[in-house]
Amino acid sequence: MSNIYLDVRGKACPQPVVETKKALDQVAEGMITVHLNAEPSAVNVSRFAISQGCTVTRKEEADGSITLEIIKGFSCEIPASQPTSTAVQPAGNLVIYINDQYMGKGDVQLGKILMKAFLKTLIEVSIKPRHLIFVNSAVYLTCAGSEELATITTLEQEGTTILSCGTCLDFYHLKDRLQVGQMSNMFEIASLLLEATQVVTP
Repeated sequence: MSNIYLDVRGKACPQPVVETKKALDQVAEGMITVHLNAEPSAVNVSRFAISQGCTVTRKEEADGSITLEIIKGFSCEIPASQPTSTAVQPAGNLVIYINDQYMGKGDVQLGKILMKAFLKTLIEVSIKPRHLIFVNSAVYLTCAGSEELATITTLEQEGTTILSCGTCLDFYHLKDRLQVGQMSNMFEIASLLLEATQVVTP
């Protein structure tokens, strides 16, 4: 069994995820201990490790930092049964990349109307995106106060994964106002865009 310790305190997104991935790639079975001091990084590293089939245990340290113990390769837990869902499943690997809270260039009010119409249309069309990624000012759409929360929540309930850029949420001081979906990082966003069969930007 391999043991790796990573001290990624003070390292900016997505470096903690990148270093965790490199450590996981080095071992077939073992434990990676990751020491962090930022909540967004802890969330992103934990979510990435779980997506790779690992078990993650989180510990809050006395100095306010966070330790994640990531177990790869074996688990004593009995896998939970898959829940039965009647939700519509996304087709293909379509990613919609939204990089502004308004749609198109020109009048802001018109851009707001167009974005509302675009998001509502996604509910009606038969082909559902697998991921909906919000970056830059588009993260306002997934946060408290957005008029589009109900629409985006419906898309999530229908099977679309909603991701908001963590650096963008931090830049606009919106980390505590995220209402729908998950906070993401540039490593995950870049990977999803590169792996997508189709990327649509409204």
